[in-house]
Amino acid sequence: MEKVKPILKFCLSYLKKLFTNKKFVIALAILCLPVIAGFVTVIVVYNHYLPELPSLSQLEQINPKLVTNIYDMNGKIAHKYFVERREWVSFDSIPENAIHAVMATEDRAFYNHWGMNVWAIPSAIIESALSGKQLRGASTLTQQLTKLLFLTPERSIARKIKEAMTAIRIEQTYTKQEILEFYMNEVYLGGGNYGFQAAGKYYFGHALDSLSIPEYAVLAGMLKAPESYRPDRHPKASLERRNTVLYAMYDAGYISKEDYHKYVATPIVLAEKEPEKGSGLYYYEEIRKYMEKKYGQNSLYADGVSIYSTIDPEIQEVADSVAKALVAKYRTEFKKKAIKNLKLADKYSMEPDSVFAHFDSVYTLFKKEYLSKDTSSNIKKWRYPPEVRYHDVEMAMVIIENETGAIRAMVGGSDFNESRFNRAVQSLRQPGSSFKPIVYSTAMDNGASPCDSVNDAPITMTDETAATGMWRPHNSEKNFEGMMTLRKALYRSKNIPAVLTASKYGLSNVVNYARAFGIRKAPLVAVPSLALGSVGATLLEMTSAYTVFPNLGTRIEPYMIESIEDKNGEIIEKNSKVESVVMKPSSAYLMVDILKDVNIRGTGYKISASGFNHPSGGKTGTTNDYTDAWYIGFTKHYTMGVWVGFDQAVSMGVGKTGGNYALPAWLAVMSKIHKGLPQKSFPVPPGVIGKGVCNITGKLAGEFCSEKTYCLYTTNNYPDEVCDGDHYKVKTKSADDATLFSNKGARETSPTTTQKKTRKMF
Repeated sequence: MEKVKPILKFCLSYLKKLFTNKKFVIALAILCLPVIAGFVTVIVVYNHYLPELPSLSQLEQINPKLVTNIYDMNGKIAHKYFVERREWVSFDSIPENAIHAVMATEDRAFYNHWGMNVWAIPSAIIESALSGKQLRGASTLTQQLTKLLFLTPERSIARKIKEAMTAIRIEQTYTKQEILEFYMNEVYLGGGNYGFQAAGKYYFGHALDSLSIPEYAVLAGMLKAPESYRPDRHPKASLERRNTVLYAMYDAGYISKEDYHKYVATPIVLAEKEPEKGSGLYYYEEIRKYMEKKYGQNSLYADGVSIYSTIDPEIQEVADSVAKALVAKYRTEFKKKAIKNLKLADKYSMEPDSVFAHFDSVYTLFKKEYLSKDTSSNIKKWRYPPEVRYHDVEMAMVIIENETGAIRAMVGGSDFNESRFNRAVQSLRQPGSSFKPIVYSTAMDNGASPCDSVNDAPITMTDETAATGMWRPHNSEKNFEGMMTLRKALYRSKNIPAVLTASKYGLSNVVNYARAFGIRKAPLVAVPSLALGSVGATLLEMTSAYTVFPNLGTRIEPYMIESIEDKNGEIIEKNSKVESVVMKPSSAYLMVDILKDVNIRGTGYKISASGFNHPSGGKTGTTNDYTDAWYIGFTKHYTMGVWVGFDQAVSMGVGKTGGNYALPAWLAVMSKIHKGLPQKSFPVPPGVIGKGVCNITGKLAGEFCSEKTYCLYTTNNYPDEVCDGDHYKVKTKSADDATLFSNKGARETSPTTTQKKTRKMF
């Protein structure tokens, strides 16, 4: 301590002499003035730009917009919704070589600075000030991220100052790893791609962790000018830029000299992009509407959720192609019909073929010159009523997998880009005769048998909804065939028997069953015309209703989404199977057996005649005046519904029935999607009993009964008395034409006055 005192005394004495020297004090003041001025300038600049900088809460809540991916049933991406195509990848999943490629060219000192490079920024500013040229880029990765997230891309001193200030605040808020994660996911890399993950998949067809070092170099090279260095559009420029990045990686010590020479000799190989087919757009639109309604637009377009759907891309493609082809065919028919009925060729002095070739233009002129004059509120006074005018025919389809309830395909119209109105789920149309199976299901589930008889004869019924209070239904063929079985009444689609059956088992009961089958959107009124499908229903409702038959009485709620996951893979929503018992399995089997006859000898006979060999059942539907044409059918694998008609409630014309217009679409699609599938029959459940029944008495056939039919019943609902043979001996044309418990079409051989005891409904 004694040795230090002399030194301290000397220093103090020396300083005293200096500060008493006026020249020294003046010189020191001159030297400190710039430092003080600089310090004051920094404070002034900081306070000036502070209000323009992002707040602390903004810095702490960086939420980039991510892509929502819709996956098909096979787990492949089928459709996307996004504002920016971006797939987030965490820092731990970013390959080190991808980071090296970026750091080698953009910021080698990233881990050593605190947001800005104090040597690079001043040199760029001085260079710009001295030369008068635009400010060159010299930003750190953090500064680049600042520009991406919060600032404009302009090059100016003011923006550079704000960029540096914000970068420092980001470095104080986040770790280096977090900053790199943001950067690698935020940068724009051309073609609408944001982030290395999305760009890697777009250009090379692989996730980021599956790319090679030369491919990382391609992506890193695009940072300078994304669109100018796109490998798919500018391959030469991209190759040169990639090699520059590879040299930078070598120069920075990230790769060896040997690897550098090997990599620069590697060609750029891009993934082959499959052309977008535009298939399933109505399907995806339903998912979009569901997501927006339940989770909001931000979740759909920015949160990066993954939606695992039930769509089968192969089935959807088949359905779309069939619908497109048939709609084009039908529209051709209606255009030619309009040309003839409206006499367009004569009106415009053109050949019919020429009118057809320029139909859109000619018909637009016709509407302006003729149809615009039909202004009366009374349509009957129109010169050209709606039924003779041209309307674009539309088609809708729904295909449901019976075992799961998964909707595998949906067609909502002919062209999604022309009309987003989904006729499969939004349009309430009368199902006509396709509603009849619900009527007969009500009967079968309450003790009826397909062999029960009903009288197809003229009737008049009370109907409060009718103008006169009375209703007189008729058959589409305008004739009546007398006594027949319920089986025949359904596969021949007879109206009178359907009305009588509904009345017998209760119209209110039919309403209850219809609700259980899933017909719920429209109000159901317990009136006689309900039996003929005078209710509004969507195609999805009707198709789902028919799955009850192959599922032997159980309805599985149809669904389009298996699960929804957030960007971190956490499950947000997961579908659970929702089942409800609509009718007894034994009753459902009786309906299956009848509906199989529809496809063999009834209104759907074309299915059997075509050679379609999978066991199937179904029902056609045609509404009054041929306004709507339906066919809904099922196999053990799938249930498919088809609707054809105009968007306007206008008749398509005589002959445009479900069997002629809707069924061909069902047959075309189901034939293709069943190729390679095993033929599955419908198993007979417990509770179904088959009995031989005397055609005359309705009793169990005895040994003396010459004519009998094999009938199906449910437990405790079959005749228990055996016929003793004391009856007319009849000979029917065939078992199929047998009208049980009547002698229609039979030849008498031994007259008798014995009164037959029959099991009749009426």
